[in-house]
Amino acid sequence: MMHEFSAGGVVIRDREVLLVKNPSGIWTFPKGIVESGESPEHAAIREVEEETGIKGEILQRIGEIEYFYMREGKRIKKRVLYFLMRYKAGEPKASWEVLDARFFTWKEAENLVKYKGDKEILKKALSLAPLFSK
Repeated sequence: MMHEFSAGGVVIRDREVLLVKNPSGIWTFPKGIVESGESPEHAAIREVEEETGIKGEILQRIGEIEYFYMREGKRIKKRVLYFLMRYKAGEPKASWEVLDARFFTWKEAENLVKYKGDKEILKKALSLAPLFSK
């Protein structure tokens, strides 16, 4: 079985959270593969900017999720480490990797995210966010 390690960001701006629409049309968080020699923190910041045009700053580690998926007939175990990030600059825009990128209220995000792991990460992020509000 193949293994993949990714990192992603839950970017907060005021009382909003950044989501991306993946190629399957499902709203999720920006994330991507941690490259060789790269820290998960750096990968999370890089992937958020590559996928959405948003610059973020890491506040705290949220946690990780694991799941399996199939690619080219092979079963892959994917582990994703998520970080809570503060919005620094940029306007959300789609990229070649995502169909759309937008900020939503927490309530909207709760209704939009579908994956069980994403729901857990969003819930943890929501509990941590007040610690960092201005």
